[in-house]
Formats: sequence, structure tokens, C-alpha cells
Amino acid sequence: MVAPVELTALELPWRLALEQGWEAFRAGNPPAGAVITDSEGATVALGRSRFYDLDGPAGHLAGTALAHAEVNALAQLAPGDHTGLTLWSSLEPCPLCAAAAMTSRCGRVKFLAADPMWAGAEQLPTLNTAIAVRWPDFEGPQPGWPADWQTILSVAFQTANGRENSEAVLARARSAPRAADLGKAIGRDRVRISEFSALPLSDAISEVLREL
Repeated sequence: MVAPVELTALELPWRLALEQGWEAFRAGNPPAGAVITDSEGATVALGRSRFYDLDGPAGHLAGTALAHAEVNALAQLAPGDHTGLTLWSSLEPCPLCAAAAMTSRCGRVKFLAADPMWAGAEQLPTLNTAIAVRWPDFEGPQPGWPADWQTILSVAFQTANGRENSEAVLARARSAPRAADLGKAIGRDRVRISEFSALPLSDAISEVLREL
């Protein structure tokens, strides 16, 4: 069982990223959250996925498949050199978001859970020198329950939306079968997922991970 105190014990950017992802999930969006911090650790920007939102805060994309969590965080940065900034993401950035971090000149990217659907995308810097010199330093996935939680939530979202057999789910089932199975079980149960979505984040984590 994961107690709420373990959530508060996480580094603040990870906690904020998970909170953003939970907010996205509860709003009917893919459960991804992102945070940008400066060299002193201060929060610079927050973002979450907003695929199906009708609108969002100023500067955020919404109602489009481009409205990824990382993009919404990075879009708040003015043009310039941001190599001193770190992007924290609850999920490994897809090629779109990795390229957005590169284009924004963000210096470092940290992520909790691997996204096996995009395995191989880390080879993009080998394409040419221009990409290589701009490519951020990537760090992840992180060990422990936060990554498991993100995988469970991602699979639950896909399953609840009729995409249990999508590559996004199948890839996770191959790399993390127990977490994927639990995510499927949650996503298949309409009553459970409704009640689950109403919980505060710490309670939802405690309820789900005791079954893992």
C-alpha cells in the first residue's frame, strides 16, 4: 500500500507532474503532466495534455492532438537559450515532445515512466549534427511506484476509450505486463473508473498500487 505521505515525499517537480497528469485524466485527456524548473529548482511552467479540452489557459494548446503536456509547458517559454532549464515529464516524451524540447533549447529532460511505443526515438540525435548539438540530456525512466502508476493510468485511459488493442497498450503490456493488466482491469469497469476518477490523487495511488 502506498500512503499519501509517500506522494508528498517526492521531489516537488515529480509531484506536480503527477498532479497535472491526474488532472488531465479526470478531464478526459491522456494522463500526462509536465513541469519546467530553472537551475535553482523553481517552477517556471506547468503543462498537461488537453486533447479534448474545449479551451485552456493562455498560451496552451487545447482541442488538438498536438496538445501534449510537454508542448503546453514548453510553449510558455520565450525564444532564447534555455539550456539551464529542466523539463520533468510523467511519461517519456514522444518524438513530438522531444523535438519541442530540442527546438525550445531546453537543456535537460527527466521522465518517470518509459513509453515503449516510441522505442528507438532516442536515436534521433544520430541523424545529423544540428539535432545532436541541440538535443537535451535525457534521464529516465525512474525506478519505483511513480512509473508503475503512470503506466497503469495510461493503460486505463486507453482501455476506457476503446483502445485496449492499440499499440500504446500492447507495447506497455510487453514491457510491464502486471501494470498493464491492472490498467486494463480499471479501464474496463465503467463504474470503477468513475469512482476512481473522483478520488484525490494520493488516495487513487494508494488504492491502485495495493493491487499491483
